[in-house]
Amino acid sequence: MSLQYGLVLKCLDEIEGQLLAVGKARCNSLHDKTQLSAVVTLLFRAGSLLRSLMGLLERGELDSYDIVKRAFYEAWLLAFEFRLVDSQAKTARWHEEESGLWKLDVSKLESYARLQGIDTPRIGRDYGGLSEVAHPTKKAAWHSIRVTTARHEECPDVTGAKANLERADVPALIHSLVWIMDERPGWIAMGVDSRGLTNALAYAELYAERPE
Repeated sequence: MSLQYGLVLKCLDEIEGQLLAVGKARCNSLHDKTQLSAVVTLLFRAGSLLRSLMGLLERGELDSYDIVKRAFYEAWLLAFEFRLVDSQAKTARWHEEESGLWKLDVSKLESYARLQGIDTPRIGRDYGGLSEVAHPTKKAAWHSIRVTTARHEECPDVTGAKANLERADVPALIHSLVWIMDERPGWIAMGVDSRGLTNALAYAELYAERPE
């Protein structure tokens, strides 16, 4: 089934709508320097970057896709870290824009994931893989060569990569945003109204139900 870009954008509209509602109702329109305000602010960034990713993917601009996805993942992971109850001190320093406070505590996130029953969290590995293609490594350069070549001649590898991203990656990214907006043990409360996420919740199930 081909990706319905319009449906994905509707999902993002719903997610953004809930972030706006929480920001206005519980964070003084994000002017409060609270832990929740930091989470919502970062999720706004993640959602905005995901919207940009959809444009890149639809146009087949895969060379930029992984770079923007890394920025999305960084924002999402930091929102994840800031939702943990014991992240209050770091969040306060982040609000003051102290140097280096955007850096992730990957081990902390993986420890939490294990407590939730995930035996082998892939956070560090996935983040490392995206970092590799965001820098001028040989692997990243060859990725650019393949994408450029595909604009001039048939390249099944690139065509297949785009189709795979549409099939598996996009539902996973929507799922990650829906997941982080839920309520879980050890997290600060967020207060999202799931009734406003009808399309996003249904679309996220495509990831939850996909075969391993």
